[in-house]
Amino acid sequence: MIINILIFVAGVIVGALVARNNQEEVNKVVEEAKELAAKAEAELKELKAKTKKPTTKRGRKPAVKKK
Repeated sequence: MIINILIFVAGVIVGALVARNNQEEVNKVVEEAKELAAKAEAELKELKAKTKKPTTKRGRKPAVKKK
C-alpha cells in the first residue's frame, strides 16, 4: 500500500517536471484535444438527430373474452 502511494507521488512529480520542460508542446496537445472534442460532440449531435425515431404509443392489447 505504501509502495503504491510512493509510486503515485513519484509519477506526479516526474510528470510535473516533464510538463514544465515541454510546456509549449503540452499546450499544443491540449488545444488539439479541445478541437477534436468539439468536432466529436458536433458529429454526435448530428448523428443523434438523424437516428432519432418518432415515438409510438404502445399500450396493452385488450383481453380476448372466451365464450
